[in-house]
Amino acid sequence: MRINCCFYLSAAVLTAALPAHADDFEYTPYAGVDYGYVEASAKSLNPNYHAAGINLGTKYNDYFGTELFFNQSGSDAKKTNGGKYKTSYRAYGLDATVYLPLGCYRTFDLIATAGIGEYVFEEKLNGGKHHDNSAWGYRIGAGVMYNLTENISLRALVRYVGLDGISNFDHLNEYTLGLRYHFL
Repeated sequence: MRINCCFYLSAAVLTAALPAHADDFEYTPYAGVDYGYVEASAKSLNPNYHAAGINLGTKYNDYFGTELFFNQSGSDAKKTNGGKYKTSYRAYGLDATVYLPLGCYRTFDLIATAGIGEYVFEEKLNGGKHHDNSAWGYRIGAGVMYNLTENISLRALVRYVGLDGISNFDHLNEYTLGLRYHFL
């Protein structure tokens, strides 16, 4: 049910963001890096992660873009009755981004994102064999981007990630700070 709502929301955002004229497209590719602090909501323990991300994206005009991402977290260890429980994750996927430029010189953008990604959690108990647990999750976020120069921007984003298909995890709350280099 949640995936269907996310799909319809994403389709509405994409349709609203597309320009009316084909000559309104301005292809601007970029590459970026992110640092993220991630709070996971799990059934028994609530791990927190520090994560690094890389991304490749493009802005098609001043209001719409897409981005491919890859994230890798550090590990989180918790003591349980059964021993030491250690988890980490990696994720990759695609986000659509809507921009709302602000200011006379368009130095700030309010941004909203919607996307999908595959999340693979690695779980270990007492240093034994690890168990991979993976599923697709939907991602919805909002934030602000500050354009330092024509080529460099700084982005802060808060994102909710729903993980319906992973047995031990319910959702993630991501807080990211990133740097983008726009190829003009």
